[in-house]
Amino acid sequence: MRVSWATELGSAERGNEDFVAAAAGAVVVLDGCGLPLGTDLGCAHGTAWYARSLGTRLLARLLDGLGPVASAPVGPPEGAHRPRERPLVARLAGAIEDVAAAHRATCDLRLATTPAATVVAVRRRGELVDYLVLADSTLILDGRGGLRPITGGPYYAAADPAVADEAITGTVPAAELSRVLLLTDGATRLADMFGVTDWKGLADLASGAAGPAALIERTREVERTDPRSVRWPRGKVHDDATVAVCVF
Repeated sequence: MRVSWATELGSAERGNEDFVAAAAGAVVVLDGCGLPLGTDLGCAHGTAWYARSLGTRLLARLLDGLGPVASAPVGPPEGAHRPRERPLVARLAGAIEDVAAAHRATCDLRLATTPAATVVAVRRRGELVDYLVLADSTLILDGRGGLRPITGGPYYAAADPAVADEAITGTVPAAELSRVLLLTDGATRLADMFGVTDWKGLADLASGAAGPAALIERTREVERTDPRSVRWPRGKVHDDATVAVCVF
């Protein structure tokens, strides 16, 4: 699995609250929930710190889970799952608890505005690929079954590890995949907000010779044609944008 990625802040005023990291066999992309500047987070560290802290801890836990695999269930998730069928859920829950423990003594984690983030993660275990999506970032699976974008539900990682149970997860054979993309919502605008391309066009742009940065550059070009958010109403003219491309 070869991984390439790009990330760019949307506003210098608040900095980049996205986070991306990769190592041999695993990659994580997080989008820190950017509340209005001045919002009381009850936290001395901030949203970017939270996304970075959760991302690094999750990546470490994903790598700890790598090793020989004899057999495992495959296919998309549906209905209820036994714990062994959702191998990344416990990893995410543990990472959330790790971060909560790291700042519980200095910060008020009871506030609804406590720092939070979306999470997308991919891990390769031998001939299998595990994935996880929490909240409104997007995972794109492309291979024998065609191209399939996956976006999580309304739950975000914050201070409660139980939220990991709300993640969309699955395991597929690596042989059935040609590429997997992990994107924050600032990097999916060309397809899901602006409508200037479809999901395949977006994936092709990010996977092309110019690399993932080409997708962000094209997104900025389109955003600049609507500087007052009139044609495409949006809370941020430019959002933090991050994309990671895994090629199998």
